[in-house]
Parts: sequence; C-alpha cells; structure tokens
Amino acid sequence: MRSVPKITYISNAGVLIDFSGKKVLVDGLCNSELPWYKNPPLEIKERIIAGTTPFDNILLLLFTHHHSDHFDAESTVEFLKQRKETHVIANNRVIEEILKIHPNLNKNRWIGFNPSPGGYNNLPLTGFNIKLISMLHDGKEYKDVQNIAYLIEGDGKKILHVGDARPCVENYACFPFVNFNIDLLIAPFPYISLPSARKIVEKYLKPHRIAIIHFPYREWDRFGWITTAKKNYVKIKEDFVETVFLENIGDSINI
Repeated sequence: MRSVPKITYISNAGVLIDFSGKKVLVDGLCNSELPWYKNPPLEIKERIIAGTTPFDNILLLLFTHHHSDHFDAESTVEFLKQRKETHVIANNRVIEEILKIHPNLNKNRWIGFNPSPGGYNNLPLTGFNIKLISMLHDGKEYKDVQNIAYLIEGDGKKILHVGDARPCVENYACFPFVNFNIDLLIAPFPYISLPSARKIVEKYLKPHRIAIIHFPYREWDRFGWITTAKKNYVKIKEDFVETVFLENIGDSINI
C-alpha cells in the first residue's frame, strides 16, 4: 500500500518531496548571502548529505536558479560525491557552478536546461514525470536571471514549485497549467500577498492547494511580509484556494 506523498520544509524555498519513499529535493541546499533568508540548519544539511532518515533515497536534486538563497555549489557537490544514486537537474548556470568544483561529475548524473522564457521540456523519469518551464524571475533587477519552475508528478499527484517566478501573465499564459490539475502549488509569499498574483493563481493555475514559502526570519522581517501575507489570506480565505504557510523548518504537510 502506497503512503501519502508528503512535503517537508527544509530551507528558504527548499522542500523535500516524498513519493512513497522516492524523494526529490528542490532548492534545499542553499547558503544565502542575505541573512534574513533561511538556510538549512547545519544538522539538517549534514543529514541530507549523509542520507540519514528522512533524507535517504533522494533520487533528484532540482534547483530553480543560481541565487544563493536557492542554491549552494559547495554543499551540492559534497552531496553528489556521497550520494551516487542522485541526479541533478537545473539550468545551465547552476550546472556550470557545480562542474567548476566537480568537473569529473558523470555526465549521466546531470541535466542542464537553457531555454528562453516560456520554453519548456518534459522529462519522463523512473518513478516521476517532470516538466521544466522557464520563467521570468521576480524583480526588475533580476530580469536576466533564468528561473526554472518544476511540475513534478509522482504517485498520481502533481506539484508545481515555481521558485522565484514573477506572478505575471507572461509567465503563466504560455503553458496550459490548468489542464494538469495541480494538487499543490509551492510559491513565495507575494502569491498570497498581492491581489494581482492571486488573480494569476485563480485564472492560470487553479491548484487544489497552495504552500507558501520564502518568508524571512521573523526577527529580520522589517517590512512585515509575514504579517501582511497572513492578514491578506484571512480576508480572502473563504473565496480563495486553501493555503498553508511553511515558515518553520521541519514543518510537513501531506499532499
């Protein structure tokens, strides 16, 4: 009998997805240069690299983009050297950073992706099906950053992790997300805070549920992002998609 797929919050935008013991880690190994975003605690990072429960049998490492609050080359290479069963999927910038440190990484263990915005690819893998969609990164200052969203299917469930994708029509009108019956959308807090972003979710995504990530530490939240997101959700929750807030590392939800 299959277990219920589960998401565990690991770091700033990092989640461990468990499909009946076959696991995918998205943006989990990071080392943020910005002190207000959460890195995996040292104990958790060491357990991820060592493969101790619940971090055993991680078959895929996925990275949405190269920013330090989503990706750390050194800990990723340390992981890949110890975990021979794992493959890494990311854009070419991330793969280049990995290969600078680990140039002998077997070519069969990584897949690089370098499409223009709106481009996508489909990867049918053993136990999973993954669609990679290139999206514009949020923020004008990051207009040249390639952000990859992942639509991950396993155990009959579909999970969309959008990284730092801008919540705009350009990112979501080009791909038929509504046809995929998304069980869980994993997205940063502007997707619940901004009325324009909520409209994008309702029109172009229509997920059954949302998990909000990318909150700063509370003591660093000088702009009140956490309070604003939660207050806005309370106001619209009766008419909006069910939403959970992943704020504390180690929090888990079933899909």
